[in-house]
Amino acid sequence: MGTTFWIKRALLVFSASFAVILLAQYLKTKNLDYALREAVIWGGVGTLVYLGVLWRKLKKNPSCAIRAAEKD
Repeated sequence: MGTTFWIKRALLVFSASFAVILLAQYLKTKNLDYALREAVIWGGVGTLVYLGVLWRKLKKNPSCAIRAAEKD
């Protein structure tokens, strides 16, 4: 897993969560400044949590575990 993998994942997750949170907050409050601020904060938090869980998952179970088991 190279740097480009992590950057692509981070951008994908941040953009998706940013859009959903922005839309929800804007529809709820009709205040664009507040909606943007909340989307940036919670989109960033969500992205960090996602990347942390993904890193831990890939560290425990690498994608080549099947090949390693076949060699035994």
